[in-house]
Amino acid sequence: MKHPFLVRYFNIIASILIVLLYVAGKISPSEKFNLWILSFAIPFALTANIILLLVLLFLRKKSTIYYVVALFIGSPYVTGTIGLKYLFSKESAPGFSFTAMNYNLGGYYMMPYVYKDMDSAKIALKNWLLHSDADIKCYQEFVNSPRSEEFNIIEQLSKDGAYFYFSQENATKNSEYSQEGTLIISKFPIVSSGDLLASENGFNRIAYADLLIKKDTVRIINVHLESMGLTNLGHHARNLRSLKTIAVILFSKLKNGVLVRSTQINQLAAFIDSTPYPVICMGDFNDLPYSYTYQLMKEKMKNSFEESGRGFGFTYKVGRLAGLRIDNQFYTTSIRSVGFETLDSIKFSDHFPLWGEYQLVDR
Repeated sequence: MKHPFLVRYFNIIASILIVLLYVAGKISPSEKFNLWILSFAIPFALTANIILLLVLLFLRKKSTIYYVVALFIGSPYVTGTIGLKYLFSKESAPGFSFTAMNYNLGGYYMMPYVYKDMDSAKIALKNWLLHSDADIKCYQEFVNSPRSEEFNIIEQLSKDGAYFYFSQENATKNSEYSQEGTLIISKFPIVSSGDLLASENGFNRIAYADLLIKKDTVRIINVHLESMGLTNLGHHARNLRSLKTIAVILFSKLKNGVLVRSTQINQLAAFIDSTPYPVICMGDFNDLPYSYTYQLMKEKMKNSFEESGRGFGFTYKVGRLAGLRIDNQFYTTSIRSVGFETLDSIKFSDHFPLWGEYQLVDR
C-alpha cells in the first residue's frame, strides 16, 4: 500500500467519530443544541464499527485496536440491540418467583360509543386480557367501558378478586362509555398507589403501585412516555407536496417527543432513586436503546431483555419485516431476572407484550 499513513489516519478519525456518536446517546437533550439527533445514527455507527473491526482483523492490521476500543465503549449499545447474555446465564436459583407482563394495547380497539361493533377480534382481546396468566400486569392505552356488560373489564377483574390501580385520564374519568389510561393488575395486595405523571393527552402517564409480595414491598411502575407523534405523519405527508415541509414537520415532531421524554425520564429517575423498595419499571418508553431515555434507565436499573432475552426482541411492528424495541422491563439490583420473552405471537396491537419472571434477592 502506497500511503499506509493515510489508512491509519482514516481509521483513527473513523474510530473517534464512532465513539463521539456513542457518547451522544448519553447526553441529555436540550432545546438549544440538537445533539439528540445524533443518537439515531448510533445503529449505523455500531454496524460500521463491527464491519471495520472484522475487516482489519482479517487483514491483521494494527489499526484493529482502534475499533476494539471503540466497540468496548459502545458495548452497552450492543447488548441493547441483541440479547446474548442468555447464552451464558446460569439456571435460576430454586425458590419463589413471580411473573410480570406489560402490553401497550394501542387504545385497544378504541372502544366505540355504540356497542354494535363487537367483532371477534375485540372479543378475543377481551378474553385474553381477562385470562392472561401473569402475576402482575401493566397495560398502557387501556380503555374501560363501564356501560358495557361485555367490555367493563374493571368490573370483571374485581369479581375475579384481582387487585388493581387504574390511572385514568381526567377527561374520561367520569365517562359511562370510555375510560382511558394505564392499568396495573396484581395477584398480590396493593398497599399504596398513585400517579407520578399525567400528560395532557391522557394516555401518556406514569403510575405506580406498591405490592406486598410475601413479606416484601415491591414497587411496580407502569410507564407510558410521550409518543413520537409519527403515527399520522404518513397521512399528512400525502397532502403535502414539499419534501422540505415534510422534513420540517418530522424534525419538529421528533424534537418535541425527545425533549418531553427527557423531562419525563429525569422525573422518573429521581422517583426511582427516592424509592426505598425493590422496583420493577415496565411499559412503553417510546425510545430506542440508543437514546438518552434508555441509557439513563440503564444507569439506574438492569434491563430484563439484556439480561435474559434473546435475538432482537422487537416490541413494535414497523411493516412486515422490521421492528423497533421501545417497550421494556427494568428492575433494581434487589431483584433477579430469571426469564424474559417477547410474545410476538400476540398481535392484537401494534406492540407485542413482554413477559418477565423474577425472584427477590435476599437483602
